[in-house]
Amino acid sequence: MAFQIESAQKWKFDVFFNFRLQDLDKSFVADLYQRLKDIGTNAFKPDVNSEWGEQISTEILEAIEESRIAITIFSKDYTSSPRCLEELTKIMGCVDNKGQEFFSVYYKCEPLDCLRSIVNFGADLKGSDLRKVQRWKDALRKADDMEGS
Repeated sequence: MAFQIESAQKWKFDVFFNFRLQDLDKSFVADLYQRLKDIGTNAFKPDVNSEWGEQISTEILEAIEESRIAITIFSKDYTSSPRCLEELTKIMGCVDNKGQEFFSVYYKCEPLDCLRSIVNFGADLKGSDLRKVQRWKDALRKADDMEGS
């Protein structure tokens, strides 16, 4: 009983989805959230009209921290989105520090094709951008390693 109470207090959301909206069918996203809602799963759903830019909002950072499970939907151009990569970096931190569970899905791409873009990713950036890109690469590698576990 105490475990259930602690668990309920620890997580505000059951699931947080990390994805590049431009790569997905709008009906895929809507159907996914609706199906989860139908079975009683509380998934964080960002307001795509006001929150969906390349910057990661405080609301999204908090939702990542408050989610029991994070699911990244990798797509062909996923790595072209700094916002997605920042979210993934935050998720990997929560996996390490908060016991968050992580799963990945590959949408209309093969895992090897989706993650192949990591190899030359950020090669033309300089200065502080290189540190950011290295954090993103580390997060992508960790996600890939977890997929293979």
